[in-house]
Amino acid sequence: MNNPGAATAFISDLIPRVVAALQNRSDVSESQANPEMRPSAWIRDSLREITESNPFEELRQPNPPLVTIGPGLGVNGSNYAYLVSTFINAGDDVTLMEDPVIFLSPITAPSAALSTSSAGSYSMDYLTPKAIQPLLFIRGGIPFKYTRFGNQFWFGTQPGTLYQVYLPYQLRHKFNDANLPTSEACVPPSWHDIIAYAAAERGAVALRWNEQATYLHELLYGDPKSTLPDGRLGRPGLIEARVLQQERDRRLSVIQVTPVVQRY
Repeated sequence: MNNPGAATAFISDLIPRVVAALQNRSDVSESQANPEMRPSAWIRDSLREITESNPFEELRQPNPPLVTIGPGLGVNGSNYAYLVSTFINAGDDVTLMEDPVIFLSPITAPSAALSTSSAGSYSMDYLTPKAIQPLLFIRGGIPFKYTRFGNQFWFGTQPGTLYQVYLPYQLRHKFNDANLPTSEACVPPSWHDIIAYAAAERGAVALRWNEQATYLHELLYGDPKSTLPDGRLGRPGLIEARVLQQERDRRLSVIQVTPVVQRY
C-alpha cells in the first residue's frame, strides 16, 4: 500500500513495461548512445506532458509560504507586481495552481463589507492581463483580483496596507537528469500503465515504427466514454478513462455554485 500523496515508483520500474509494449525490441534499451533514444527519456517526456495538465496529489504542495504584500513590497518597489517565485518554496516551479488566498485583518475587513469577527480569508479571482489593467493603478484598495504575466503576479487593486497571501500549487515534475532511471514517477499506481504506453508511443515514433505508434495511441484511449463531453473528454484509459483523485473525493458531495455580479 502506498501512503496518500506519495510516489510509488521510479522511472526504472516503468522501463520494463515500455520494453514490453515495444515487443522486447533489442534497440529499446538504456544502453543507447543517444540518451534521447532511451526508454527513460520517453518516460520523462510522458510524465512532463501528463502531469503538466492534470492534478496529481503526489505533486501538490500543501504548505506554500505565507507572503506579505503591500505598498512598496513588490518588484522594484511596486505596489501591485510581485515575483511568482516569492509565493512558492525555494527550488520549485508551478504547473497548476489554485487561486491565491488573501487574508484580511479585522481592521481592513469592514472596508470590503466583510465580517470583522476574525481575519477572514478569500480566494482571489483571475482576470486576463488586459482586464486587470484598469485596477492596477487604483491605490489603497484590497486586491481581490490577480493575473500572471511572465515571472510576475499582478494584483488589483493596489494593496493600500499589508495583507498576507498564500498560493496552493502543484509542482512541476522534477527529474534526476544525471541518472534518469533513479527519478521518482510522481503519479498514482493506476497511471503507471498510462505513462508506460505513452512512453512506448514516443519510442515507436523515434524508431519510425508508425504502425505501432498508432496502435499504442488508440490503446491509450480505449474507453469509448473518453470521446464523450462528460468531463472526461480525451482522458486516457485502456478500459476505463482515468478518474482523478479530486473527482473521486467529491463523488458524493453537492457541488456549490456561488453567483457573482461584477461591477461595470
